[in-house]
Amino acid sequence: LEVTPAVVQRAHRHMERGREQDGHGEDVLSYVCSDAEAVAACARFASDHRMLVEPACGAALAPIYSDRLRVQLLEELKGSVGSAIVVEVCGGSGVNLELLELWKNQHRHA
Repeated sequence: LEVTPAVVQRAHRHMERGREQDGHGEDVLSYVCSDAEAVAACARFASDHRMLVEPACGAALAPIYSDRLRVQLLEELKGSVGSAIVVEVCGGSGVNLELLELWKNQHRHA
């Protein structure tokens, strides 16, 4: 999986936009996942919702599906009244079952 400068720049723009939303910058939480966690999230999401997504989307889903990241997320939200977890999901035109299986096999021991 590849992260290009354009992806990083776009991510920074989205984070800034989130921080500016209603002046509550402290409400935006950011996590870093491994490629294996992103691919595993893609597979779990496909199983749960019958929709294929690319690993970039899997990275957004990883805090929901990865035990390691979910524990961090819930710990940070502990005691927060009215908190919501929002994950924006889009279908992937660059993914199919064969690619998803290939990615899973590449990261099986990660």
